[in-house]
Amino acid sequence: MLVGPWPPTTGGVTTFMLNVVNSILLERNEFIRFTTSRPPKKDVTNNYGYASVLRGGVRRVLLGGLLTIWHLVSFSFVVCGRRADIVQIQASDFQTFWEAALYVLLSRMLRRPVLMRLGGAFDHFYEVSSPRARSLIRRVLRLPDRLVVQSAYWQDLVHRLGRKEGVIVLPNWVPDNLVTASRPPSAEIPTCLFVAGTEAVRKGFEEVFAAIRLLRDAGTPVRFRLLALPPSLLAQLQAENLGDMVTAEGYVEHARMLSIMRQADIFLLPSRGEGFPNSLIEAMASGATCLATSVGAVPEILGRDSEALIPLRDPHALAKAITRLALRPDLRSKLAAEGQAIVRSRYVASAVLPTLEAAWLTLAGQQQSEHPHGKTAPMTQPAGKRHP
Repeated sequence: MLVGPWPPTTGGVTTFMLNVVNSILLERNEFIRFTTSRPPKKDVTNNYGYASVLRGGVRRVLLGGLLTIWHLVSFSFVVCGRRADIVQIQASDFQTFWEAALYVLLSRMLRRPVLMRLGGAFDHFYEVSSPRARSLIRRVLRLPDRLVVQSAYWQDLVHRLGRKEGVIVLPNWVPDNLVTASRPPSAEIPTCLFVAGTEAVRKGFEEVFAAIRLLRDAGTPVRFRLLALPPSLLAQLQAENLGDMVTAEGYVEHARMLSIMRQADIFLLPSRGEGFPNSLIEAMASGATCLATSVGAVPEILGRDSEALIPLRDPHALAKAITRLALRPDLRSKLAAEGQAIVRSRYVASAVLPTLEAAWLTLAGQQQSEHPHGKTAPMTQPAGKRHP
């Protein structure tokens, strides 16, 4: 059973789960989808932190609370009724971390092997938490049978927080066929792509807007395509009177976003905090040259000495880096080729999925040996499939 925010929710966690259930693992496993999704928020630019619960209006808060209670109440019935063998829970930061902790506790009460996959800007969440909350966070990290983290950076962090055994490094990944053939640099004015979403502040839209102004004033030959902008940001952009330098639109389907990535020359991720950004490896796979801040696992993905890394919260540095790439198509080609090589070797399904399936097999085997007389749901299903 995969527990997390299924569609209509969007974002990196949802993309990860969709990639899993649509992968080759489906040939050997039967997946049960259990959603924790709540109604989407409208015109929200800062969907980060505990206060984000209150954004989106009173009606949305009330409905979201009722749905969360319903999900928690129905969880045990679904696990038992669908005979789930293994439960994998997607956790993030702030309230979603504590929500995931409740599902972990319920899974243990039901004597199901449980994995918790940790994402989001967890390091910042821990840093801003109170001493008592930090103590509880450390205890929660010890609860699941396996703790799944997305990079060595996050593995080191949870080790420091006391979870040293049963930690699996499983990065985000893309289907092998998403890594497109290398393409020559555009002979026209290069296009920069930025995706805002409901966490536009954390993703760095303020830095992007400021850099656009600097580049406009300098007359730099570059264009921008901005996606998933909430209505308030679209209005702010229109007030800037940037002419044909910027094309912007609201929410787009994931498949269309990938298509747009394949047309972009430069992908921008001047984020203030990240876990393991799925959009970054998607852009790298698509052949775009990437610029990103050194947060979370980004330096591990791009390389700590990469020319693609830029300083945090620095629009002048962002504008300078964009100018350099705009004027040097040879450098764009070099960085794009390096990015595709990185994804092809480390972040495609064929490189990542064996680790995840091995964890499932290990937990299934342990469950069989500990409960050989049918005290829990059987570990093998009629068609030889497991039920993660």
